[in-house]
Amino acid sequence: MLGGASIGLLAGLTVLAFALGARLAAAGLALATLAATPLLGVGPVLDWWRHRRPHRHRHASRPDDFPSD
Repeated sequence: MLGGASIGLLAGLTVLAFALGARLAAAGLALATLAATPLLGVGPVLDWWRHRRPHRHRHASRPDDFPSD
């Protein structure tokens, strides 16, 4: 969500700068928007990485010398 918000903010600032006649600033903000575009893929990749396999247990069974109650 943060990636989408930052892209939207940068795109809005780009349009605003262009509308105000600041072409150099608009060009810089457009390049910043393009540079931040990969942020849109970070969230889905992290979700995929987290849920791609079930949680693994550290040990298949308790060791023989594990104290019992």
